Amino acid sequence: MLTERRGAVEWVIFNRPRARNAITPWMEDRLIEICRAVDADPGVKALVLTGAAGDKPAFMAGADLSCLQSVSSPEDFAILETRAEAAAMALEAVRVPTVAVLSGPCIGEGALLASSCDVRIASPSVRFGFPIARTVGNCLSVKNLARLSMLLGTARTREMIFSARLLVAADLAAAGAVRTVVAGEEELTAHGQQVAEELAALAPLTLWATREGLRRLRDHSLPRDIDGDLLRRCYLSADYQEGIAAFLDKRPPVWSGN
Repeated sequence: MLTERRGAVEWVIFNRPRARNAITPWMEDRLIEICRAVDADPGVKALVLTGAAGDKPAFMAGADLSCLQSVSSPEDFAILETRAEAAAMALEAVRVPTVAVLSGPCIGEGALLASSCDVRIASPSVRFGFPIARTVGNCLSVKNLARLSMLLGTARTREMIFSARLLVAADLAAAGAVRTVVAGEEELTAHGQQVAEELAALAPLTLWATREGLRRLRDHSLPRDIDGDLLRRCYLSADYQEGIAAFLDKRPPVWSGN
């Protein structure tokens, strides 16, 4: 991961272009560290997330499969889920407004992190979603379903997962999930900086209190450990292991429901 200061805006660049910027545990921990550093630096007024482009643009193509493949016990899946949630919560709690600059795949944990930002802008190449019903056969936590429902609406969230379809830029714009869809990739970085500077010029406490209030409104209705049984049943299933193996073998999975 790279960081770059542009004026009062801190840019975070997911930098694994050969892997379409798939996130690793180290990257999750590093993102948390960056958010803490931003909190401690009064010179930073906004935070932007983006992905390094390789041959094709990419924000983040989900979690690194080697990490998913290692899940074989309740402890393993708890660590996996806790770390991903900690990264999302760090973005939601950081004191400055956050912008996700999206292009190419924004899938799985990439879509989760983008959903945790205050503002999203996108290029026409963006593909957003959680095709898990077609690929690895796991499930989302209730908190992540709540994040997506606040961003897209409950019906769109259900349809996105039930269809295993990735949303395109027009879908995100229709849902109000992105502020702007730029005309081309070459405009994305400059527009991301412009949006971040506009946010940085606004009353910081107003933005912070609004974001924190919305987060509390969302989380207030979520009992603790509301979804442990759901996560265990999916992550510890034969279907999950089959989904990972099929994905790595580049073949269709054969689901058993076990």
